[in-house]
Amino acid sequence: MNILLEIGLEEIPARFLKPSLNDIETFISKELKENRISFGEIKTMGTPRRLVLEVSSLADKQEDLNEINIGPSKSVAFNDDGQPTKACLGFAKSQNVEVENLEIIDNGKGEYIAVKKFLTGKNTETLLPEILKNLILNLSFPKSMKWGTKKFRFARPLRWILALADTKVISFEIEGISSGNSSKGHRFFGNPEFTVDSISDYYAKLRENFVIVNIDERRKSIVKQINDRCIQNNEKVHIEDWLLDEVTNLVEYPYPLVGTFNTEFLEVPQEVLIISMQVHQRYFPILDENGKLLPKFVVVRNGIEDSPFVVKGNETVIGARLSDARFFYNEDLKKNLEEFVESLKTVVFQKDLGTIYAKVERTKELGEFIGKNIDDNKIDNILRTIHLAKADLMSNMIGEKEFTKLQGFMGHQYALVAGEDKNVALGIEEHYLPRFQGDSLPTTLEGAIAGIADKVDTLVGCFGIGLIPSGSKDPYALRRATQGIVSVILNSKLNISLKEIINLSISIYEIKGILKNSKEQVFKDVYEFFKQRIINILTDKGYKKDIVNAVVNIDFDNLVEVEEKIITLSKISSSDEFIEIVNLIKRIENIVKDSENLDINYDLLIENSEKELSKFAREFTEKSNEFLLEKDFEKYFHLILSGKNIINNFFDSVMVMDKNEEIKNNRIAILKSLDIQFKKVADIKEIE
Repeated sequence: MNILLEIGLEEIPARFLKPSLNDIETFISKELKENRISFGEIKTMGTPRRLVLEVSSLADKQEDLNEINIGPSKSVAFNDDGQPTKACLGFAKSQNVEVENLEIIDNGKGEYIAVKKFLTGKNTETLLPEILKNLILNLSFPKSMKWGTKKFRFARPLRWILALADTKVISFEIEGISSGNSSKGHRFFGNPEFTVDSISDYYAKLRENFVIVNIDERRKSIVKQINDRCIQNNEKVHIEDWLLDEVTNLVEYPYPLVGTFNTEFLEVPQEVLIISMQVHQRYFPILDENGKLLPKFVVVRNGIEDSPFVVKGNETVIGARLSDARFFYNEDLKKNLEEFVESLKTVVFQKDLGTIYAKVERTKELGEFIGKNIDDNKIDNILRTIHLAKADLMSNMIGEKEFTKLQGFMGHQYALVAGEDKNVALGIEEHYLPRFQGDSLPTTLEGAIAGIADKVDTLVGCFGIGLIPSGSKDPYALRRATQGIVSVILNSKLNISLKEIINLSISIYEIKGILKNSKEQVFKDVYEFFKQRIINILTDKGYKKDIVNAVVNIDFDNLVEVEEKIITLSKISSSDEFIEIVNLIKRIENIVKDSENLDINYDLLIENSEKELSKFAREFTEKSNEFLLEKDFEKYFHLILSGKNIINNFFDSVMVMDKNEEIKNNRIAILKSLDIQFKKVADIKEIE
């Protein structure tokens, strides 16, 4: 048996479609399994006017239920007088049976009380009406509505329900709307209503009535039609996935058309025009072979044919939109950036953390500190970048909420027009990077340091007043900010100390009397918050998690060094020799884990193997400290490997836990000194 459900409704927002179909698939899979109905493939499809579910190969009836539920042992279930205990009564109640219906079984472990259940499976057809009705009633949306006198809430008014089991109607009713075998075609070009005889007939008639119900098919159709009919030689339509997905879910039968706009608008930066077309009108811009915007665009009509009236209407609308963009841009150019910066004093970043202007001033202190540790010659540029980084938030373009996606980009453009250094201008845009996972990263030192300082200020400030992310709640996007800091430091290879930057930021807040928690607690919380993000980013880069953990668990203050250690350890840890040393290090740690003694009495060294180990420990300490000072992690790890035979020989030749307490403690002290040195770079025992 195959079943088909079509939920017909008024047009829902594009963003509701895929999540709703995912929820439908999850619900039906769970319900069928709980009802013991086997099934084959589940398909979900949809358009703005219909949510469609098809399930193939359903069993004609439920599987029979034949199960044994085992409770506590007989000795626990009954007391010495044979009376049921609370455990027995509780089990019987949970199984919805009387105590006298319990059985005693031997399951190989002894005698236990149990309940045997057998239920004959019902016909699937008798269960489907309730299952499908519950599916519709249990769907949830970001926003729901009621209509007319109905109490039922849904994304948009429900208009019809089609429900078939092969050729038969699955009958049920929701608020006066009865399921049946009728559907509706395209709102403007299809039949207002048509009936279907079977599931295959449904798909055929949808097609006849200009509805492409498969989302992926509509998506591919849009791209193909654009490439076949909408571009001339050397042109390219700028198609971003997010916009293609949205447009796909706005139409039932896509038909792309080409419109034009006045070339005079091209005096505005093309990114402004592109954003306006994409965000406000859902248009696809057309570019030339060099990536330059042409005065043309593609609009996807929900229709079946060309229409000069539709094209003309969209050209009129885009003309008005681009006029707004040009007006905002020209008005902004009448002001200088310093005026925008001054206006930041009136905008609150967060009520306890002050204005955006105050945030910029704090960020400058952090940026200057970082810059001096990286490149003194860049300090002026870095400070200028930070000073202007938020200026465009006060521009007409961004402030009017029309083009908020362009924050940073507009600052870059306005800075170039004002004659600022090109790296300062680009740094203004880049300080926001990365904006999301997989986004590009800063190419300038100015942008990298400005971004790190800005994000650290936000992170420490929020933690300092108790705004710590919890579960899914992260209103200031602190997880994303922290991942951004880590990604930028690694990408730009900035040899800076996280501890120093965090502590400086805490001190700045402490001086201004903003901290609500102790500075020690704020540091602990922020530093620990970094740890998991660092592990995630490094494992996402392809490093083995056990090696990442081994290094990060010891220290992650300098992220560039952390990655160098991981790279070196990854290379060395693949040898058989290394595997053997890991086992020896584990053995050493197990012996010394409760010892703090580091005092080695060389007069107590008796055996040659312990004298040799003591000598190795002294030389290792001296050489390893030298290698670590030079950041030569490869020599450090090879030095550990060089002690394999010496350590092995020691364990083979002597009894560490000697009866003589002084000798025992002396041997443990040697091992303790090695244990400490072996953990200077990584907790090697953690490596699998």
